[in-house]
Amino acid sequence: MAVTTDPLSAAETAEAVRTGAVGALATLDAAFDRVGDLDPSLHAFTSLLRADGRAAGAAVDAASPADRAALPLAGVSLAVKSTVTLDNPVVAPLLAAGAVPVGITAAPQLCAWGMTDSDAHGITRNPRDLALSAGGSSGGSAAAVASGMVPLAVGDDGMGSLRIPAAACGIVTIKPGPGVVPTRLAGDNWGGLAESGPLARTVGDVALALSVMAGRPELADVGPVPGGTRIGMSVASPIRLGRDLVRIHAPWTRAAREAAEVLRGADLVVVDTTLPSPTDPVLYLARWTTGVARAAEDENLPLSAMERRTRHHALLGRTVFRRGGAGDGDTRWNRGVETLRAEVERAMDSAGIDVWLTPSLADVPPEATDWHRRSWGRSLWASMRFSPFTPLANVLGWPAVSVPCGTTHTPLGRVLPTSVQLVGRPGSEATLLALAAVIESGGR
Repeated sequence: MAVTTDPLSAAETAEAVRTGAVGALATLDAAFDRVGDLDPSLHAFTSLLRADGRAAGAAVDAASPADRAALPLAGVSLAVKSTVTLDNPVVAPLLAAGAVPVGITAAPQLCAWGMTDSDAHGITRNPRDLALSAGGSSGGSAAAVASGMVPLAVGDDGMGSLRIPAAACGIVTIKPGPGVVPTRLAGDNWGGLAESGPLARTVGDVALALSVMAGRPELADVGPVPGGTRIGMSVASPIRLGRDLVRIHAPWTRAAREAAEVLRGADLVVVDTTLPSPTDPVLYLARWTTGVARAAEDENLPLSAMERRTRHHALLGRTVFRRGGAGDGDTRWNRGVETLRAEVERAMDSAGIDVWLTPSLADVPPEATDWHRRSWGRSLWASMRFSPFTPLANVLGWPAVSVPCGTTHTPLGRVLPTSVQLVGRPGSEATLLALAAVIESGGR
């Protein structure tokens, strides 16, 4: 069973509110109605912000026509991940731009996993197929957007936590590079791995939201791809230890190849290449576990309050940090990151490419079940086996976009969009969005 509706996009909603065709409170009431209809099946929201939403909507409606016309997100219903508050510096600009908060969305404990479920809020299900997880850790935000409950949501991404659920649910997102938006998350942004970003159903809406979050209005205008941009397509498993540890299933490699053909049809150069993998096979795991350990410490979350799997993850992260090398837990891993960055840049220079194109995922998302009651090993493998492509951008500190391209079928026969990932060097957000727009349009 699929659970979706099709309201206006964020840009369309804002235009309607700015011109007075509809009021912000009316759009908010419609969003609450959709949440009431759909969320009992999805568990995307952990709480609704009725008072905050009505106050924000009333302020937009009370604004003068001139002031309302200056609001880029006038009346746009917004979902906010539970990792941030409304006064967080990545959310406050959206509200100042006229967005209206609807509710707080679900995430797994400490945002540690690629599936969103817990005893506290239940299992967050995929709007495309309720038998599947919405992904994680921004699974609630992705489900809220993909279902049509809201056109826009905020999430964050420490090892793929925006791109994994966006791809799982068939929507668009961007993980910006460090410093583009004023990310403020637990554990010093997971030790520098995590960035906040928007989720939406269109590239244009993601660009619009990013422009507000970053305070860079020019990002809202998705322009043509810069001349001379060359793309390298890699569909090989990026997690290798003498052999590919994760199988990349055919619908996802096909998505990357379809995207490559769309880009070639737009007179862009796409070459086949292979994305380097870490020479230290535990680099990704080390960064992942230490990020969770730092977040737990920052949030003062005692081990006794953690799920069994998350407790194991955090304890491993503490051990990794202490034994990282030379009395400094970051030393070994920082060296590993620099080695990997040099290898990736060398591969790009050798192939003459500016952007990597990969599948966003390796397979359909895991089943929607109580992963929070499963073992650490089962949760670890469930997360890794379908999302091996996303950690690289976090470890390198590079921006990355996920955009739908193609379709597959779930085990129950539901149609599920497949997605591709675009990764570029620091500062390439506008280029990645332009490429994503070409893919979204099918090259038209």
